[in-house]
Amino acid sequence: MENAIATKAIFRDKKRRVWELDFLRGIAVIAMCFDHLMFDFYAIQFWFSNWFKVDNAVMRELSALAEAYWYSTFRFYAHFIFVFLFLFLVGTSCAFSRDNVRRGSALAVVSLAFTGVTLGLIPMGLMEQGVIFGILHCIALSILCAAAVDTASKRIRPLNVYLPLLLGVVICAVGIGRRFWLVYDNYDEVFDAAHLLDYILGGISYGDDWFGLFPNVGAVLIGMYFGKAAYSTRSSLIPRLGGKWSKPVGFVGRHALLFYLGHQVILTGAVTLLCLCLGYRF
Repeated sequence: MENAIATKAIFRDKKRRVWELDFLRGIAVIAMCFDHLMFDFYAIQFWFSNWFKVDNAVMRELSALAEAYWYSTFRFYAHFIFVFLFLFLVGTSCAFSRDNVRRGSALAVVSLAFTGVTLGLIPMGLMEQGVIFGILHCIALSILCAAAVDTASKRIRPLNVYLPLLLGVVICAVGIGRRFWLVYDNYDEVFDAAHLLDYILGGISYGDDWFGLFPNVGAVLIGMYFGKAAYSTRSSLIPRLGGKWSKPVGFVGRHALLFYLGHQVILTGAVTLLCLCLGYRF
């Protein structure tokens, strides 16, 4: 009988997916898209020079509702919950991967390219700040950290399973003690190259899409432990609940990177086009 807690990576098989992991990842991505859509509706009042002149009642109400959501207590806590869920599932996927070094390195290349694109948008007036160390950068480096922990402990099976949990809990506990994930009272409004390491490690925040490595890597390590402990046979824990109803959300979860890279362009473009059709002008 196979050990219930395996230390060997659970190799990916496209024909055998754990539906609930794709579904939960899809929920997290959809929540992110909704959050960013609400930001767009809140921000449109600053995008158009004739916002108050047009004064469309529907758009004015949408913007007001979006602003109320953006600064609400609900959004404050929901943000941390869904960020933790997404990073936790990243860690769970690390237990399924043959080569986390390759995965992390490939995502690091994508994240650096993303940084280049955002920096290129600043002179065009489309962004105020580039994304120096955002969620993609954090995930890439967290995957590489998870790979290092896994490699360092692989010769001792109990340690290989429980070390990610121990490290993850300690890192997250320290993070909660520092006002959850973000260091709100220690940030740069203007990029400072001397603070680059602090941006990466999480000591100083910079930009809207900033996710320092600590304590976010803790959620990834906890997820890695869960993947090893709960999915050693790569079988769904709740197989009878999956079905056609879950496939649309599961599709989003399976293609999370594509949705992340493309959603803001699509959402912002759609909101902008709608406003232009209603008579708003830059």
